[in-house]
Amino acid sequence: MKKFLKGLWGLVEVIIIIYVICMTAFLLCKNKYGFTQIGDMTYITINEHLQSYLPETKENDLLMVKQNNKDINVGDKIYYYAVENNEYVIKTAHVKEIVISEDDMALYQLDDEAKTTIATTRVIGKYSAIYHNIGGVLDVLQSRIGFLLLVILPILLIFMYQIYALIIVIKYGEEELQEKSSSDKPQANNNNKDKKKKKEEIELL
Repeated sequence: MKKFLKGLWGLVEVIIIIYVICMTAFLLCKNKYGFTQIGDMTYITINEHLQSYLPETKENDLLMVKQNNKDINVGDKIYYYAVENNEYVIKTAHVKEIVISEDDMALYQLDDEAKTTIATTRVIGKYSAIYHNIGGVLDVLQSRIGFLLLVILPILLIFMYQIYALIIVIKYGEEELQEKSSSDKPQANNNNKDKKKKKEEIELL
């Protein structure tokens, strides 16, 4: 039973560590626009403000967009960074025309009312997936209180448990040494008595 509980706690530790690493990555991997980007994937948690620019999403959704700007053609629906009220937001529109296309740079004209033109550097990508309610969970985890309670606290518990386990090992290790030394002492005394007795017998002969 003890081995089972020890193995179970070890599995819990691994899960917590993986979870903490993932949450820390989401917090640290912010691009210059303020959104989480890991590799070619951009993770966008939808709030009430962003929902007004992305009608296909709902509040608390998680929008994942894969970047592959070399595969954008006329008619494709793309996601891009725009500036509204001195802050970056995410909008979506279909590509009406590719104005310029040179190597890794391109300029796209969109089919919106303003006939917006957007450069490759502002384009997030066109391949997307939406996961409902997960965005709200990530928002809580990435908040200060959420990070403190759900990231720092689990790591602190693991750290305290490891210190406790180390103290137990040291304590019981010392007790075992003391028991061993106390059990060896009478045997050593008996050996000394036997040697003394044999010596006396030799002297008598």
